Amino acid sequence: MSQLRLLESGPIYRNPNPGYTHHIALFSHVVDLGDGQLLCAYNRGQAMYATDLTFFQARSPDGGVTWGEHTVLYDRAADDRPFSYHSPFMTRLRDGRLVIAAFRVDRSDPELPLFNEKTGGLAPVEVILQRSSDQGRTWSPPEVVAVPDGMVITPSSASVELADGAWFLAYDVWHAFDDPGPYRPRTVGYFSRDDGRDWGEPVTFADGAAAGKGYWHGRVTTLDDGRLFALFWSADMRAGLDPLPLHRCIGSPDGRRWTAPEATNLPGQTNGVVDMGGGLLAAVYTSREPPRPGFRVALSTDLGRTWDLDGQQLVWDATGRERLGVNAPESYPRSHDTIAFGAPTANRLSDGTLLVTFWCTELSITHIRYARLRAEA
Repeated sequence: MSQLRLLESGPIYRNPNPGYTHHIALFSHVVDLGDGQLLCAYNRGQAMYATDLTFFQARSPDGGVTWGEHTVLYDRAADDRPFSYHSPFMTRLRDGRLVIAAFRVDRSDPELPLFNEKTGGLAPVEVILQRSSDQGRTWSPPEVVAVPDGMVITPSSASVELADGAWFLAYDVWHAFDDPGPYRPRTVGYFSRDDGRDWGEPVTFADGAAAGKGYWHGRVTTLDDGRLFALFWSADMRAGLDPLPLHRCIGSPDGRRWTAPEATNLPGQTNGVVDMGGGLLAAVYTSREPPRPGFRVALSTDLGRTWDLDGQQLVWDATGRERLGVNAPESYPRSHDTIAFGAPTANRLSDGTLLVTFWCTELSITHIRYARLRAEA
């Protein structure tokens, strides 16, 4: 089994002037532009659910070692009403164009929370796409994606360009703000055959209701052989969101057929997976279990069924900094309000190394970081 070696790590963005302004950075998404150049899109605002959340971006000329100027990706002043923007999942298409899939929330009523404390339902959202044809130097205004009536969905992953040129976009399914539920997390995918203008042909590929399980935040990636792969944060819904190991499923190259989700040995939550080549997968995942919560990176040689836990690398130790200042209520959704780290991503760079990114909190500053690793025989 290959072994992981940590090459370097550090911040992508951290508030440089906390004595004068308060803002946080989170939900980073990176694409490799080639020739060592990386582009990172991320959220910045006062808090994870703040009304002022918007998208920023930064560029690295040296594979993530240094990052240049951080600029607003989209100026919210152009909107006809106040929106907050969330989780810019970014894709680089084969022809070099960039596409962001994300969602935004109307914050005309700044007192309306994103999640209903009583029902767990999500406030009304708009799914959006933004495009760039010049490597992120300029971006199109948000395009609202039409979703079926009655569906409350948010992208769970970046758009995937399939072998036939179609796009595949996976979504988490929620229930509406005032819908009493029950909460039934599952994942559905839609296809576009006209560069994201129209979407249809839905396929549900992670629905554990019959078994009393919930699956969400599945990051879909393309394997080197063309098949699709996803790991899901999983829970036993019959026991009040009791955690289960991450579950995996494998999709056909056209995204139409998926294996049933099955448990792995990874005891985590949000995650990112990438094919490192030669039958080796790498996963970065969020671990909230004592004694050392944080982000870990593990390898698998059997398509993600089992992972080398003995050889995994801890790339961020969250011990003593798991929460933002106060104890959170135990019940969902308020239990998420004070989490201090999450949402890792994984990229295989053109030099064969693995770049992972994540958001975390240190000395009261929530920021985004990277770690670069190499898998060595």
